[in-house]
Amino acid sequence: MELIFGRHPLTEALKAKKRTIRKLWVLTGLEGEGVHDILHEAKQRGIPIEWTSRDHLTRLCRGNHQGFVAQAETTHYQDFESFLKNLESKRALLVAFDEIQDPQNVGAILRSAGFFGVDAAIMPKWRNAPIAEGAQRASSGAMEHINLIQVVNIVQTIDTAKEAGFEVIGAEMEGQAIWKYERPDRVLLVLGSEGKGLRRLVREHCDQLISIPRQGPLDSLNVSAAAAILLYELVRPSS
Repeated sequence: MELIFGRHPLTEALKAKKRTIRKLWVLTGLEGEGVHDILHEAKQRGIPIEWTSRDHLTRLCRGNHQGFVAQAETTHYQDFESFLKNLESKRALLVAFDEIQDPQNVGAILRSAGFFGVDAAIMPKWRNAPIAEGAQRASSGAMEHINLIQVVNIVQTIDTAKEAGFEVIGAEMEGQAIWKYERPDRVLLVLGSEGKGLRRLVREHCDQLISIPRQGPLDSLNVSAAAAILLYELVRPSS
């Protein structure tokens, strides 16, 4: 079981209906925008509701709960090959994480992925920030709407994606400018870790490397900020 807390994450979890919510704790006397909608949906789905104190909610979770804490099933991950088998669209965009360590970055990237209509997010089982409280909060509930795939080996996953017709592009400072890249129908964007970027073997297995050309004195962007720009360019209609 996992805890979901905060209005936006809980609202999106209720909308997505991908996970069973076992119980909802609500701050006694809580009122305001969105409160009625959350309580109404919870009652409609037969979720037990317990009104409780702020101290109790604070003991349940470590973040800003905004008066709501829910106990839910753990995050569901799909099998990559099964996902590909059921992928009917010829045009698809996937994003993969290569050892991104900060849960805030993971959550922010998932938020951008949800906004730009990414079909699935792929993350390694080890040496990557987990989909836990920090990532859930940073995604503001967006992760509830995205197909999440967990894999053992990113390099093997890249090869599997290529077999399914995906062109694999890696985000690297020395890559081709993203706005010069001609996107094919199926693309897998690989994002590297905050400090080292893509690992050598991952980089070598990419079909192309793409970048955001620098305009100012700073030499890099936070990986989540870079992901948002790259995803925008990948979905932007060509002129």
